Parts: sequence; structure tokens; C-alpha cells
Amino acid sequence: MADFETEGDTPLNSFIPQGKIGMGFRELLHEFLSTANRAYSTLDALRLACSSLLDFSGADMMSIRIEEQGKIIRCRSQRNADGSKSTEGQASKGISQQEDDSSSGGDPIPEPILHALMAGGFSTPAQSFTRGRSFWTGDAARPILLRQADADNSHNQTVVIGGEFQSLAAVPIPISGRAQGILFLASRKRDFFATRDVQLFEAAAETLGVALANQRAQWALGERIKELTCLYSIDRVAGRPGILLNEILAEIVNLLPPGWQYPEITTARITLDDHMYATSGFKEGPHVQVAPILVDDEARGGVEIFYTEKKPEIDEGPFLKDERNLIEAVAETIGRLAEQHKAQWALRERVKELTCLYGIARVASRPGIRIDDFLKQIVELLPPGWQYPEITQARITLDGLVYNTAGFRESHHRQAAKIVVNDVGRGTVEVFYTEKKPDAGEGPFLKEERNLIDEIARQVGFVVEHAETEMETNRLQEQLRHAERLATVGQLSAGVAHELNEPLAAILGFAQLAKDSESLSPQAGKDIDKIVNAALHAREVIRKLMIFTRQMPTKKASCDLNHLVKEGLYFLESRCAKEGITLVRRLDESLPHIVADASQLHQVLVNLVVNAIQAMPGGGKLTISTRSLDGRVCVSVEDTGVGMSLEVRKHLFMPFFTTKEVGQGTGLGLAVVHGIVTAHGGEISVKSEEGKGSTFEICIPIQGPSESEEA
Repeated sequence: MADFETEGDTPLNSFIPQGKIGMGFRELLHEFLSTANRAYSTLDALRLACSSLLDFSGADMMSIRIEEQGKIIRCRSQRNADGSKSTEGQASKGISQQEDDSSSGGDPIPEPILHALMAGGFSTPAQSFTRGRSFWTGDAARPILLRQADADNSHNQTVVIGGEFQSLAAVPIPISGRAQGILFLASRKRDFFATRDVQLFEAAAETLGVALANQRAQWALGERIKELTCLYSIDRVAGRPGILLNEILAEIVNLLPPGWQYPEITTARITLDDHMYATSGFKEGPHVQVAPILVDDEARGGVEIFYTEKKPEIDEGPFLKDERNLIEAVAETIGRLAEQHKAQWALRERVKELTCLYGIARVASRPGIRIDDFLKQIVELLPPGWQYPEITQARITLDGLVYNTAGFRESHHRQAAKIVVNDVGRGTVEVFYTEKKPDAGEGPFLKEERNLIDEIARQVGFVVEHAETEMETNRLQEQLRHAERLATVGQLSAGVAHELNEPLAAILGFAQLAKDSESLSPQAGKDIDKIVNAALHAREVIRKLMIFTRQMPTKKASCDLNHLVKEGLYFLESRCAKEGITLVRRLDESLPHIVADASQLHQVLVNLVVNAIQAMPGGGKLTISTRSLDGRVCVSVEDTGVGMSLEVRKHLFMPFFTTKEVGQGTGLGLAVVHGIVTAHGGEISVKSEEGKGSTFEICIPIQGPSESEEA
């Protein structure tokens, strides 16, 4: 097209009447400016501009090239042979090689020629240029003289543009900042452009430059808003009270796609400690952007953004430089959240553990609580102290007794600690997870939970030790009080015995004299016999009192306790058989000899066996056993009789205390036994349970008591 006055078939004539700019041009400029206010990327805006300019100009090819900070964006729109139109665009980080107009969609004018032309280094007819430094030619085969200069000399070079297009035009696009652009038009016809045509395109290019500058600002602002909205939404989710980290990550991953420039084809995935969180309908794509998640400077996962469709390269593949900043900010935020969650989680676990120990301390501090009740209560306090209380079961075993949580069941996920009392293992504390959980240090259990269960086992050991010490203290105190009572009774009994011996001797002496009288009637003789028997009985009681109070001298010598047992049982076997009692002997044949009064130990054994027989009126089992233990020999008498209550056991060795019918006993048998055993430096212990029987055990030192003890 030569100029606006030429009649003919040029497309501009249909848009622009002679002598003025038509409505088609105004609409074109309006479309440029409207595009700037829409959320288009630079490449998308250039596609629209190329397509519109191609339609407006009637040319065969329309191309726009924008250079900015070493990055080149090209868009090209071309009419095909069948009349259809195709538009394509691409972005690259620079020119690596010369591109031609027919292969890769490059500029229609080769880069060296274009650079020289735009720099003014050429020699060509003046009518090929405008004041706006636009260039056009109606014959691409016409030679162009290029002037090249260096530090030493200058020289000229003649070049030919050539190519499939005969008419070419290059119009600068002024853009604010360091960006610059060129508008290329090409036609296969010769002399398609004239000066006024090019001037018209200069006006369009200037408006396009303004529109692009505004579009870039608007688009960049929109991208920043999207990114800030993404970060703000993440902050709101993370700031919700009581929300767990896995819930935060599940929500964050769905907030990521809207922060990228192609949200409709964007998918996201977050991985943290082998846990994965992905957007709905997640799938990987040809483009991925990744940022590592660091927790305490340790890589623990990553944030991944995928484009599921191929997109042109911009800064980092198809991703923007600002999107790199965004994904790193998201990863950093997740890292901080993980650190905070770790600290909060650790604090919660410590609170749970301390609450568990505090609960145990409160139970242990209740006055008078029995060990059995203590263990029943604290076993229920254990599950809340572990990280998965809903699947935690606990069991405490002490001296063969077992205490479980409600609904207890075992699992192979087990953590245990030994209960030690006075350096002796007495049981265990066990915690079970009934479901499989990930490894956390000791299987699924935390290192802190190992410390907790060890501390619980120690506390149980301390409580048991304290309770047993208190029981032993009470026992010793009761034993002391009992000994004091026995000493008081002994002193009283010794005095009474001495006072009664003289009158009893007189009664027996005069009764014997009266009985020898020849004038005594038979009835009187019988009465005197009753007097003598009563006096003898009284003297026996006094003798036993003397033994109890250690007033009777003992005759100690080396003796065999097994032999004494056999002798004592010889006279009682027939009675046992008569009463339906099975007699069992368990004698230690290696039992060492002891220094003792054989007759007194014989009396002790007979008293205990007779008491055992009397405790089994319906028959039963009587077991006599001997053993040596820690420098002592022991004999035990065990029956399966009626047993004794705690109240009876408290008064068992008190003189004149008896549970038998009136006239059936004096109440001195066990008191005498206690006195004899004590005189030998030994101890006597009793275990009894009502309805199950009793066991009396006597332990006497092998060497006998020292002289100071006998004194």
C-alpha cells in the first residue's frame, strides 16, 4: 500500500477513509488500553495485540518483540495459505542464535541487521525512515549498506534481508523503564507500506507501549495480591487456636494454586516427615517448582508446585521470579510452624507427664492408703501420660499381683520398667499401644516416655518401700509394746509366784500329814486328794509362770532339733490319726545342732502341735518342717484349721489370754512358748488367715544367746 490517497485493494482503505483516522483505528487503540486493565500476563497481552494488529493492517505477518532485563518475549501472528490465522508466543532469557522468520517464529529481520538499523548504522534511502526511527522497505531483496565501526577503523557492509516477505516494517515500541520493544509487519507483496502507513503504526505502537507498561504494572500488582493473599490465608489458618499441624498443612496445600499465575492448571503437594498433603485431584505435570522445608536447619520435606500443562518459559521455566520467592516463603512458614508445633507438642507432652506424676504423688500422699489401693488407682493414671492415650493400656505387677487398666489387652508395642524395692526386683510397670504407630525413638514410644515410665517405676518402688518400712516400724513398735507388757506381767507373775509357793508348800505338807492319819474317813481321804491335786495344779501354773518370766534355770546343751521333733510327734501321731489329721514331716537332714534346753524345746513343740490339732476339729493337714537360715535353725508348725483374726493375733502371747472354752486351757501355753524361745535368743512369728489356717515358725540361733542376753 503506497499511501492513504491510493485507490485499490489495500486493507487500510476499508478501515481509514482518506484524510482522517477511522473508527477501526480508534477501536484498535481502545482495545490496547482495555487489555492493560485486565489480568493478562505480558505474553497473553501481546498475543491479543498481534492478532488485532494483523486484522487491522491486512499484512501477512505481524510480530512483536519485547526486551527487558535480558529476557525476550516474542509473539507472532500470521495468515496461513488457507486464509486461517495462527498466533504463537514464547519467552526466552536471551538470544543464543540467529533466528529466521520461517523456522522458529523469530524476527523477520535478522538480529545483526536489525541491531544496526536500530542503532543508525546503515546507509539507505531516506524515504525508508520516519522521524520516530521506524524502518520499512518494499523490497526485501534490495541491498542495504551497513556501517560498522570499532576502535581502529570503520568499514561498510552490504547485506540483503531476503526471506519470504518482500515488504517489511519495523516500528519501535516505547515502554517505560529499561524495557524496549519492536513491532514488525510483513507482507508478501512488494511496496505494501508507505510513509503514512508506518506513521500510523507508530501511533499504534506508542499506545501499545503505554498499554503494555500499564498492563505490566497491573499484572504485577495482581500477582503480588495473589501472593500476599496466599500468605495471609496461610497465616490465618496457622493462627487458629487448637489446630493441629496436619490439619494446617491439609488446608495450606489447597491455598497454594491461586497464588500462581495459572491457578487453573496448578497442583500442589507438601511433604513433611514422610507425610504427604496434596490438592484435590492432584497430578504431576511437565513443570515443577520446589522449595525445601527446613526445621531447625534440617531438611524435613518440601513444597512442590506443578503446572499440568506446558507453558512458555519466563524466569524459572514457566514460573516467575516472584513465585520462587513465594514458594520459599511458604516453605519457610511451614518450617516455622513445624518448629512451633514441635515446641508446643513437647510442652504438651511434658505437661501430660508431670500431670501423671503429680496424680501419682497425690494418691501416694493419702493417709493410710494400702498398697493394693494405691496400685489400683495409679494404673489408671498412666495412659493420659503417653502421646496416644486413646490406644494406651497399662499394667502394674508387684509380687505376683497384677493391676490393669479397664478393658486391658496386650500388644507387641510394649514399654516396660522394673520396680525395685531395696535393690530387689519386685515387679514391672508396662505400657502397651494397641495399634501400630510410627517409630519415635524406642519403637513408637518417645525418649521422654522412657524417662516417664522409669520414674513411675521408681516412685512405685519408693512408695512400696516406704509403706513396708512403716509397717515394719509399726510391727517393731507393737512388738516393743508387747514386750513391755510381757515384762510387766512377768514381774508381777514372778512376785505372785514367790508369794504363792510358800502357802502352797504348807497346804501340800499338811494335806499329806492329814492323809496319813489312821482315823481319816474314806470321804475325807477323797477330799484331801482333791486338795492335793488342786495344790499340785496351782504349783504347775506357778512353774509355768516362772518359766515365762525366765525365773526357772535352763539346762542348755548341744541338741538335734530334728530328733526333738521326731520324739515330740511320737506321742501325738495316734491322736492325729484319731482326729483325721494328716501328719507331714519335712525335715532338713543337714540341719546343724544347736545349743538349747532340750526339755523346754520339747515343751514348745508339743504346745504348738497340740494347739494345731485343736484348731482342726474336723480334720486337716499338719505340716512340721525344719530348715537352717542365716545362722539359725527354724521349725514351723503349719495347720489347715480355723485360723485367727487380727485381733486374736495381737493378744496371742499375753498370759491367761485364751479363745478356748472355760476350763479347757489356762491361757499360758503360748506365753510359755514365747518365754522359752526368747530365753534361747530366738524369735517366733505367726501367719494366719481365718478359714485357711495358721503357721507358727520358731528360729533359734545355732550358737545360742550370749551371756549378756541370758542375764
